[in-house]
Amino acid sequence: MSHRIVVKSFADLALVLNLEDLPAGPPVEASAPPPTSPVSNEEPPDLVRLLADLETASATLVDLARRDQEQHTAALRDLEQYDALVANQREAEQARDQAQRVRGQAEALAETGFTDEARATAGHVAESAHQAETAAARLAEQRRVEAEQLAARLDLERLLTERRRQAEAEHARQREAERARRISETVSRARGALEAGRLAEARAALEGVVHDAGDAPEVKELARRIAQREFAAKVALVENALWAARREYRREPAVAIAHLTALEMAGLPADLSRQVFGAWVRACTRLCHAQGLLDPLRYAPDPGQGAVIAREAPNGEYIVVSVLGLGAGWQVGEPVGEGVVRRARPLH
Repeated sequence: MSHRIVVKSFADLALVLNLEDLPAGPPVEASAPPPTSPVSNEEPPDLVRLLADLETASATLVDLARRDQEQHTAALRDLEQYDALVANQREAEQARDQAQRVRGQAEALAETGFTDEARATAGHVAESAHQAETAAARLAEQRRVEAEQLAARLDLERLLTERRRQAEAEHARQREAERARRISETVSRARGALEAGRLAEARAALEGVVHDAGDAPEVKELARRIAQREFAAKVALVENALWAARREYRREPAVAIAHLTALEMAGLPADLSRQVFGAWVRACTRLCHAQGLLDPLRYAPDPGQGAVIAREAPNGEYIVVSVLGLGAGWQVGEPVGEGVVRRARPLH
């Protein structure tokens, strides 16, 4: 029969368990100390000595570059000497060939000449030509041997490549200098035209260098100034035409309309565009009334653009009375489709 034990405290629990009789647990290991960084026994570098070594290395490079340039210059002189030998060889070969032709002609005349004098003189010429031919051939051979000997101790291919590279670099420098000169002159000409108020001339001159130097600061700045002056001139032109139209539209609405429809509307400030459009509508209203046109309508697909259409007879087709900014597809007097009529609004 089992007995029930009631434990009321940790002290009673110790007596029940008899902790002294329990086996010992595993030993507690002491925590290992944190690792420490090894201390280097190497001495820090001597900064003064390091700088001295760098200075020595730099001086060595300068001396090496100087001696390399001297050798390069000497090699190019040797190449010039080789060129001179080859040129002399070719001249001697040409002289040899010419002497050979003269000798052949003289020998032929010495055999076939009619007079004794001609044959004798031709014989002397043939002998002299033969001597010249022999001397020229000997000189050509001597120059050929000298050129071959010089080429044998030169890195001829490398020198020829280097000379071609230098020639190409010089040509590139000349082209760049010519390009810079042309751009400078063109920019100066465009700037002068701009200062004189010749905007079209300034624009045309500048367009000649935009392809080659469009990113150049002076070209971009000049293009900005030209565009600014062109815009100001355009606005002034529109304002003058608007003033003239407002003055004329009551007495001569057709004249007022002509002032306004001749304008380039693209790019105008919104407020100025609205003013032009309003003046044009008023002039068209007066024109329709003066000409007895019926049921006038205003078609305006975009701000600042539109067409006024009307009938010439009751129930007749609508025709174009005036166009503002819609392009060449619209012609005064031409009929319009039903789609345009449906989208149009009464002209007020």
